[in-house]
Amino acid sequence: MTGAGCSIMYLAVMVVSECVIMRIVGSVSCFFCGLVLIVHPAPAASDPVPDAKPLVAQDSEPFVEGVDTPPAKPSLPAPAEETVEIPPEPLTECDVPGALIKLADPVAGKSGSDAACGIAEPVRLNGVVVGTAAAKFPSPVTVSCRFAKTLTKWLRDDVLPAAEEQFGSPVSVLASGPGYQCRRRNNLPDGKLSEHALGMAIDISHIELDDGSRISIEDDWGAETKKGRFLKEIHTSACERFTTVLGPDADSSHRSHFHLDIGCHGKACTYVICQ
Repeated sequence: MTGAGCSIMYLAVMVVSECVIMRIVGSVSCFFCGLVLIVHPAPAASDPVPDAKPLVAQDSEPFVEGVDTPPAKPSLPAPAEETVEIPPEPLTECDVPGALIKLADPVAGKSGSDAACGIAEPVRLNGVVVGTAAAKFPSPVTVSCRFAKTLTKWLRDDVLPAAEEQFGSPVSVLASGPGYQCRRRNNLPDGKLSEHALGMAIDISHIELDDGSRISIEDDWGAETKKGRFLKEIHTSACERFTTVLGPDADSSHRSHFHLDIGCHGKACTYVICQ
């Protein structure tokens, strides 16, 4: 075979070989493409994609706006508010006709069992005046303005006129305790507070006249004398002005004085204890 013939034969073999290789490669490619289509089929254009639905518990009921309410959250205790005690303002006026009086600063009890003691509107009462005569306490008594009004009314309208009538001499001294005392009734260690602890009480032990006479509740109570009758008269009049009047007939704790107060007795605070 000539050189030209050999060249033509070589070309023919190469063409046939390339065609065979292309067919083999094409078949393999088609095979793998088929596998891909089988594993991940393409979605059909006509099938809609469904919307995602929320998960709902099988036992729960649907929430209806305006009808149902969601479960309340546990409430936390409110923080404790700090209480600030505001002290009462000093009394600016206490009008008591005929009283020798001075305003005083508010009185407060101490902490603990004495915290309830005190007077919001205290005054220092030195005595009372009728005309030109003045009947004074040995030392000023500290009482509430309200009690000072009741006490002054009794002294000026009942005690001093009765002394003038019985003895012909005006009263000069009204012997008494201090008025305010932060303590229990009858000075006991426990029990209810005395009205003394609120500035609502006073104890009168004896009365002295201008002529030097002395009328003692411990010595003259119950005697059939001018002094005894005088004490009985002012005791009776006291029961018409105060809510509590205790004298020697009440108990042994009051054998030496009259205890006078305006404490509340009964629901309407109108019940009077007169002994």
